[in-house]
Amino acid sequence: MEPAAVMLLLSCCLAAIAQAWPMDPLPRLHIKHREVIGQRFLGNESHVEHFKLLERSSTFILIGARNAIYNISLHDLTEIADQRLQWASSDAHQELCYLKGGDKDTCQNYVRVFGRLGPDRFMTCGTNAYKPLCKHFLIQNGEYVSEHDNDGLGLCPYDPQHNSTAVFADGQLYAATFSDSSGGEPLIHREKIRTERSDLNQLNGPNFVSSFTYGDYVYFFYRETAVEYMNCGKAVYSRVARVCKHDKGGPHAFGDRWTSFLKARLNCSVPGDYPFYFNEIQSTSDVTEGVYNESHAQLIYGVFTTPVNSIGGSAVCAFSMSDVLQVFQGAFKEQETINSNWLRVLTEKVPEPRPGACVNDSRTLPDITVNFVKSHPLMDDAVQTFFGMPVVTKVTYNYRFTKVAVDPQVKALDGKLYDVLYIGTDDGRVMKALNTRSPVSRNDSNQVIVSDVQVLKYGQAVKDLQVVHLAGEASKLVVIADSEIRAVPLHHCDSPLAASCASCIALQDPHCAWDAAHSQCVAVMTRLHDSDADKMLFQNISSGKHKGCGYEQVNVASEMAKTVQPMVPAHIGRGGEQPDERDNEIIIELDRDNQYSRTQPRANEPQGVTVTPVVYSAQTLTGALIGTCFFSLIAGFASGFWFSQRLRSAPYPEPPEQRQQLNRLTETTESPGFNNKSINLVLNVPPKNPNGKNANSSAENKPMQKVKKTYI
Repeated sequence: MEPAAVMLLLSCCLAAIAQAWPMDPLPRLHIKHREVIGQRFLGNESHVEHFKLLERSSTFILIGARNAIYNISLHDLTEIADQRLQWASSDAHQELCYLKGGDKDTCQNYVRVFGRLGPDRFMTCGTNAYKPLCKHFLIQNGEYVSEHDNDGLGLCPYDPQHNSTAVFADGQLYAATFSDSSGGEPLIHREKIRTERSDLNQLNGPNFVSSFTYGDYVYFFYRETAVEYMNCGKAVYSRVARVCKHDKGGPHAFGDRWTSFLKARLNCSVPGDYPFYFNEIQSTSDVTEGVYNESHAQLIYGVFTTPVNSIGGSAVCAFSMSDVLQVFQGAFKEQETINSNWLRVLTEKVPEPRPGACVNDSRTLPDITVNFVKSHPLMDDAVQTFFGMPVVTKVTYNYRFTKVAVDPQVKALDGKLYDVLYIGTDDGRVMKALNTRSPVSRNDSNQVIVSDVQVLKYGQAVKDLQVVHLAGEASKLVVIADSEIRAVPLHHCDSPLAASCASCIALQDPHCAWDAAHSQCVAVMTRLHDSDADKMLFQNISSGKHKGCGYEQVNVASEMAKTVQPMVPAHIGRGGEQPDERDNEIIIELDRDNQYSRTQPRANEPQGVTVTPVVYSAQTLTGALIGTCFFSLIAGFASGFWFSQRLRSAPYPEPPEQRQQLNRLTETTESPGFNNKSINLVLNVPPKNPNGKNANSSAENKPMQKVKKTYI
C-alpha cells in the first residue's frame, strides 16, 4: 500500500472515532465524602432496612422499611413523632419462612407498595416473610386501625431486592412483579386482570424498574430477553409497555387477560454506522415538561447500562412522550413461523378496531382483535432518543449509574432553560450534569458534569433521588440508600475550587453565577432579589467563559486542579479489600481550550509557580501520530533489510559432524566413496526399481522364506 493511502486511511479512522463516540466529560468539582454537609436519617441501625420511597408530599415522604413505614419530614429529615406504622410478620408466617430455608433477615416484612385511598385511608403491601400480604388502614385519632387484609400475590414481591414496581391510579393498584418466590412467573397485574401465563412474547424474564400513569394508560418500564433477537446467543432489550386504565378484560375465555397490552423497544445508543447500545434500563425519572429548541415537549430521562460482563458503560437518554405515543400507533412486528424472521405486519392485516387501543368496553371486542393483540404485542419501531444521542455517557469499571432525578427548566441569566440532572451510582456518588445544547438543538448533545459528590460511603448504592424545593428554604437533593437517607444541596457554588471569576463561570452551572460586586461565586436565586444585582452577575452556560473575567480564564485548570489523585483500580466483581474513600476521589477541572487534560504540580517544581500546559490542536496531534507511524515503518524496513544482508554475507559456522554428513549427501559420482545408490532426500528413503522394489535392497538376491499365516 502506498504511504499516502496509509496516511489517508489512518486519518479517516481517527476522524470516524472522534465523531462517533462522545468523550466522557470530567467533573468540574469533586466533593469528598468527609466534606459532605447535610441532614441524615438512619432508621434502625441494627439491620439493613431496605428503604423504599412509597409516597411523597410537599413536606414529608413515606419510606417503606423493615417491619415499619417511616414518616420523614423534608425540612430536616427527622421522623415525625407518633407517625410510624409498625407492621411485623406473625410468628406463624416467620416459622413457615424458616421451614422454606429463609433466615432471620429474609423472614421479615419489608413494606414495598403503598396506595392512597383517601385523606385518612390507605393500603400497603409487604413481603411478609415470603408470603406477600396487603393491609387496608384507617387513621383514627392519630392512630392506624387495620380494616382488613388480602393476599398480596401478584401485587408485592417476595423479596425486597426483587425488581418490581407498582402505581396507584383511579383507586386501583397496577403492579409489575412476580407471582412466585423464584421469579419465574412475571406478570403485570390489576385486580382480576393480568398478562398471559408463560407467554414469552409478552414477558420474557423481565426486570421491572418503574411505572407511572399518563392519560388513559399506565406505562411500565423494564428490561427483558428479546425474543426478536435472531443472532447467536441472546440479548437483553429495554422496553416500555402500556395497558389501558379502562381495560375490563376480553370476551369469553379472555375475561382475565389484558386486551390492551403492547410493548416497544427503547433505543439508547451512540449513533453511527454501527451504533453502540446501552441495552439495560435501570430507572426512569418523572415526566418533565419543558421548552427545547423553541418547542414544548414532555420528556422521560432513563438510566441505561451495558451488560455486567461487557465494557462497563452507563448512559442517560431522554425520550419524548409524543414519540412513545407515535410508536404505539405505528406498525406491529410478527414472526409467522418459528423459523421465520421478525418482520413488519402489513397495514391490511391489522384488524379493526385497532388492537391495543382504549375502548369503552373491552368485553365487546371481536375475537379477531383480541387474538391479534395477544399474538402481536411487540411494535415494529423503537422509541428513539429525543436529542439523537445520550445526554450523558460514562465508560468506567469503577461504577455504574443507578438512578436519575431532574430539576426541570432551571432558568439561566440569559433566559435559557436547562434540565439539570442528578445521577446516582452504585458506589455512592451523585453527579450533577446537563446538556448545554438542549435550548437550541434537538439533534445533538453537549454533556457537562458540573460536580461529582461522594454522598454515601464507598460501596453503598444510590437507590432513589428526589429534588426538593421548599418555600423559604434552600433547595436540596434527597438521596435514598438501603439503610441511609441523606439531604445535600443542589449546588456547590461556595466551593473553594470556584473562588475566582473564571473558575465559577467554568462550572457551567445554571444555579451559580459570579457576583462581581462581592467577588464570590453565589447561588443565582440568592442574588436576583437584590436591586440591579443581575447586572453584576456573570454566567455563561454554553461556553464556560465570560469576558467580564478578564484573562483569569487562562489559568482555570491550574487554579482548580490543584490536587489530582489516582483512580481506584478496577476490580472485577469488586472483590478483595475495600479501597479507602480517598483513593476513589479525583479533583479535576477542565480548561475549555483543553477539555481532556489534567494538570498537576511536579515534585521538583518550586511552590507558587503556575504551570501552564502546552495545548495542541486535534489536527496537530493527528498529523504527528500519522507521521510517527509512517517513519517507524520506513525505519523498520531499512533496518531489517540491512540486517538480512549482513547475515547473508557472513560465513555460516558448521559443526564438524554436520559438515561431514552434508558432504556425504552431496558428493557426486566422481567423489571418492560414492556407492552409486541414490537416496531420496525428501522422503529419506531409497528410490524404487521399476518392479516396485527398493533400489538398494538386496531382498531379490535372497530366497523367499515361508511365512505362517494366522487368521483372526
